[in-house]
Amino acid sequence: MNFNGVYTHNKKILVSRYQTSGEIAGAILKAIKESKETANVLAPYFKSSTKKESCNLIFLFLKKVVPYVKESSDDQTAKTINRILKDASKYGGDCKHYAIFSASLCKALNIPCKLRLISQRFNDTTPNHIYTVAIINGKEVIIDAVLNKFDDEARYNYKYDINI
Repeated sequence: MNFNGVYTHNKKILVSRYQTSGEIAGAILKAIKESKETANVLAPYFKSSTKKESCNLIFLFLKKVVPYVKESSDDQTAKTINRILKDASKYGGDCKHYAIFSASLCKALNIPCKLRLISQRFNDTTPNHIYTVAIINGKEVIIDAVLNKFDDEARYNYKYDINI
């Protein structure tokens, strides 16, 4: 894959040392917006015969190129696609970075999507995971490269969807 001209918006945004879920979500939305140009350049590489297969290609790319490395709770970042790719081999990426990458690509491929924030805790509604949900033919298709399988969804007790 040729990434010529891809590194125009090479940003890493430190949300804050003690950030709220809202601050993190806002930074993720900003990174998706700032990734639009790069996503448009990369989109043809992920275009397939079906939208679901395009989503699967995004999932497989993230699994292969961006190793999962969870950020510490006091150093949460949102990164543009350019920065995610630049940092991939040295720092990996976590669920926020996967969500930014996959949502940006879905948007560039004209695949409707939303971000899903979930809490896996029983007594705490504060989200602790995020991923992209593509909407294809009225059905949800999960793109969560933290998990082992494409279109698989993590167990949760609370969820919040952000339409993008």
